[in-house]
Amino acid sequence: MTILDVGLRTPDRSAESIIERCRVLDVKLVTLSAATMPGFKENHSPDLDAMRTLQGRLADAGINIAAMNQWVGPDQRGGPEAAMIENPSAHRREIDGHLRTLEVQGELGINQQLHYIDTPLPADPAKDELYWTNLIEIVGEISSQAEASKVRIGHHGIWRCLTDELRDQAVTDGVTEAEYRQYLRHDQHGHPGWRGPYLVRKADDVGRLADSNPNPYHGITMCTGMYITGAEPVMEIPRFAGRINFVQIRDLDARWPAAREVFPGTGNLDFKEILRQLLRAGYSGFLHPEHLGHPRWPGEDQVLEATKVLKTWVDEVEAEPEFQ
Repeated sequence: MTILDVGLRTPDRSAESIIERCRVLDVKLVTLSAATMPGFKENHSPDLDAMRTLQGRLADAGINIAAMNQWVGPDQRGGPEAAMIENPSAHRREIDGHLRTLEVQGELGINQQLHYIDTPLPADPAKDELYWTNLIEIVGEISSQAEASKVRIGHHGIWRCLTDELRDQAVTDGVTEAEYRQYLRHDQHGHPGWRGPYLVRKADDVGRLADSNPNPYHGITMCTGMYITGAEPVMEIPRFAGRINFVQIRDLDARWPAAREVFPGTGNLDFKEILRQLLRAGYSGFLHPEHLGHPRWPGEDQVLEATKVLKTWVDEVEAEPEFQ
């Protein structure tokens, strides 16, 4: 019996294209982006009736909306970077939109949410605790609504690789993890394409958020990309057992700043052992591959190939005697 289900995460809002993509990938579960759904631009939350219609059309094709994703961050990049986190009370519309998105999910029975915390790390370390205090206040409201709506939230930090150009220069310059705040704050202004540094960037940081409002609906996303900033996923999974509410599969060949995303199975992570640890931790349900590195050949459908590989690993691990 399948316990882990491989699916598709997509920003698409067209029923026809979602159905076709799921057919190509041979998957039945999808995660949709709240920000691309009808109504979000106007209200910072998806329109319930439009979502119900989309859900029905997908269901007719045998496809289930397993989860949605949304972001807490710098005003959806529409305003000053730190505006929301420095003054939450001035951003009630966005925060209320987050709460309404959870209400919509609850009404539709979409009971998982991938929750990105895209909050900048302040240049001045003296501001760190202000940022954390305000973030935990916002997350407290979100946690309470998640519990009321019976939607399991998985907080996701931002452990992003440098661009190729920036990474090569950082390695040449001998940049270390200790320079994360200063180097990237400077880089962000001098090199377009990098949006760091980030406040929630380590496994301990998502753990701090989960601990701030403990309830069964408030947990973490086990994104194996946390390897970038120092975590070992096979060690973190037992630590967060019972609080893993979403899973993403990403492979890396090094730590920050040298980290590069590569096709699953070609980097440093042991994904069969990661899957075993997820099963031992009691996780079931949705997972998907992401951030697959550069195409290995011209025209490669990386998502298709990675989905095939991940499904094979799931089948092989679930067939092991331990999990029968």
